[in-house]
Amino acid sequence: MTWFFLGLVLLKLLCLAFLLVLVMRIALGWRRHHGRGALAVLERRFVAGEITEEDFRHMRDVLE
Repeated sequence: MTWFFLGLVLLKLLCLAFLLVLVMRIALGWRRHHGRGALAVLERRFVAGEITEEDFRHMRDVLE
């Protein structure tokens, strides 16, 4: 009986650790994607000639 309860405790700890890692990866991934998305749009606008180099540098500094 003791091994059974020990196994249940270990299973619960593994599930909790998995959920914690999953939540952290989602949160960090969203922040990286969100910040990178704005910079990628800015880079595309610069390459397409929609904004000047001066505007690009200023907006990039604001984003960072």
